[in-house]
Amino acid sequence: MCCKKIRICFLVVFFGLFMAFSANAAKDIASIAVAANDSEPEATVSEKAGRAAYFLFFDDSGNFLDAERNPFAGIPGGAGPKAAVFLSDKGVALVVAGEFGTKMERALSSYKIKYILQTGAAHEVVQAITKEK
Repeated sequence: MCCKKIRICFLVVFFGLFMAFSANAAKDIASIAVAANDSEPEATVSEKAGRAAYFLFFDDSGNFLDAERNPFAGIPGGAGPKAAVFLSDKGVALVVAGEFGTKMERALSSYKIKYILQTGAAHEVVQAITKEK
C-alpha cells in the first residue's frame, strides 16, 4: 500500500513538472522571423532572406525574443532552402524579408511557413503585422 502511494505521488509530481515546463517552453516559441542586417530589433529588414546576416525572432505578440546569425549567409549555394529548414526547426510560422528567392519560397511553402515582403525597421514591421492579426 505504501509503495502504491509513493508511485502515485511520484506520478503527480512528475506530471506537474512536465506541465509547468511545457507552459514555459510554449511562451518562448518564435512565431515570426525577420531576415535582418544586424542583431538588434531596430535593424533594417534584409533585402535577401536566405543570405541575411541575422534572423530576428519575435513571438505572436511582437515581442523580441532573440537574434541568431544566419549560418547559411555565406555558403556558395542553396542558402535559401537551408535557411528554411533552420527556421522550421525554430518553430517559425512567418518570415519577413525584402526579397525571397524561388527556391526559398518553395522550401518555406513545403514547411507550411508563410512569408511576406516588407522593408523598414524589423520591430516596426513586426508591430504592424501583429496589429493586423
